[in-house]
Formats: sequence, structure tokens, C-alpha cells
Amino acid sequence: MKPRKHPSVTGPEESAANESPRWQRRPAERRREILDAAVQVFGEHGFDCSTIADVAKEAGVSAGTVVHYFGSKGGLFEEVLRDRFLEELAGGEALLVAHRGTYRELLLALLDRMWHHLMQPGTADLMLFGLVKATSFPGACGLMCREVGERWRRLLAGVIAAGVEGGEFRPVDVAMQARVLAGGLAGLILGAHHFAPFESNPPPPARLLAQFLETVDHALAAPPAGAAGPIHLDGP
Repeated sequence: MKPRKHPSVTGPEESAANESPRWQRRPAERRREILDAAVQVFGEHGFDCSTIADVAKEAGVSAGTVVHYFGSKGGLFEEVLRDRFLEELAGGEALLVAHRGTYRELLLALLDRMWHHLMQPGTADLMLFGLVKATSFPGACGLMCREVGERWRRLLAGVIAAGVEGGEFRPVDVAMQARVLAGGLAGLILGAHHFAPFESNPPPPARLLAQFLETVDHALAAPPAGAAGPIHLDGP
């Protein structure tokens, strides 16, 4: 016969869990649990093959609770995109405000931060599904392209422009450079997630990131004082 566990030896975490079952948790906690569960479900199964019931099971709540908070699977999907990406952008913007080092350090830190965010389980898949579902959910496409994509590029462009003005970076088309950096980072991440499993010897993600950051660093670095200007091969 299995001995009963005496109440006096129950750990504080276990006691708290026993005293606060899921159905008694605060609305904000339930909402957070549902969003986290939806990331896992949508990321693993995609939008079409996922159901409200799947998300509810993962979150440990009823399907009716999910509907109560988000209305429909489409509404939940768009809210997951907003939560997963806009919160990260706000963190990057806060990093810009608090930064006291060079713009080179800040740019590399922002790219590194976004890389690790998108490499979290399910996040890159959500980005891809958000674009794939553009026709069915125009709001999701608007979120990914305007609220996320344009805002992310503006953040990068602001840092690059400040670095150019301060003499850290060489003169560049700031908006175009920001677009290239954002697109290059997203492409590498999607490749690491979706193409690497089919390659015979894919590089480790950490090595990809290091090479990307090194390339950015060299491409934007201002030439040393007194160095010769660029050589043009297409005429005087």
C-alpha cells in the first residue's frame, strides 16, 4: 500500500498549486496560459490542423474558456501573433532608450535579441503561418507586415542612421539597409527551422548567427580616418 504523504512535508510550490487550481486562477493568468498553449499548438500543428479544443487541452481549461477570452480560432491566432511579436518589439525599443554604448553594439544586440526570440519553439512557425494565412486573415497579414515588419525596420533604421551620423557606420541608404538586415535575419531563421532538417550537414544555428553578425559588422563599419575611398569600376 502506497504511504500517504503527510501535509507537513508538502513543498510550498505544491501547496500553492493545490490551493489554486486552474479554474480559480485570475483572468490574466488564464489568458496568459491560453496564449502560451496556442503558440505550442499552432507552432506544432499549423493553423488548419489545430482546434480550439487542442489549445484548451494544452492550457488545461475548457474550450468555452478559450472562446470566452478570444472569440474564435482566428481571433486567438491574431492575438497570439500580436502577443508574440509586438511585445518583443517593445522590448527592443526599450533597449534602444536605455542603451549607453556605441550604436554598433546596440545594432548587434538588437539583431541577436530578435534571433533568439524567433528561435524559440513555435515562434518562427507562427511568423510563417501569419504570412501564409494572409488571404484568410487580412488582419494577421497587416500585423506581420505593418505592425511588426515596418516597426522592426524603423527600429533598425534609427540605429543605423544614428551610427552613420556619429561616424561609426559608413554612409548607406538607411531604409534599404534596414530592410536587408531584417530580411536576411528572417530568412536565416526560417532556413534553420525548415530547410536544415533536409540538409546533409547544416551549420549549427549559433554559427549562423555569429557569421551573420560578423558580416553586418564588417559591411557597416566606417573606414579608418584617411583611408582611400571606394574604387569605382564603371567609369570616372
